[in-house]
Amino acid sequence: MPQVTFYLLQQQSTKAVRDFACRLTDKAWRSGLPVHIHTDNAIQCETMDRLLWEWREERFLPHEIRENNKASLAPITLGHTDPGKIEGALLINLASDIPTFYKGFHRTCEIVDQSPGPVETLRQKFRDYKTDGVKPELHDIAAGGRH
Repeated sequence: MPQVTFYLLQQQSTKAVRDFACRLTDKAWRSGLPVHIHTDNAIQCETMDRLLWEWREERFLPHEIRENNKASLAPITLGHTDPGKIEGALLINLASDIPTFYKGFHRTCEIVDQSPGPVETLRQKFRDYKTDGVKPELHDIAAGGRH
């Protein structure tokens, strides 16, 4: 059964979610994990692509947009469709729904800001994961959780 982790941020912005996704991607990749970032659509995917290129001047995050199950040699991929199986990979789900393919990943991360809309959406996701037999973990970044 895959692991699912919810990261609860203190901030109330989409920017905070995207910045944390970059931070989490950086940490996972430097630990040797392949990463796939799933978004709702091509525009969000391109936004994350740009943010990963600009992440930090002193860091490079090798990545590419992966479309239509096309193979990639990049250790970090992004997309808004099913990427196919990526062995041992971390899935960072920035989409509003749980992707049907999440069980093909070793671990799935959901990032929650404190805005009312996203919080309610993530509460529903939490319930849906539990209904699917997964026991999600919570990391409260607002209370000093690290990552």
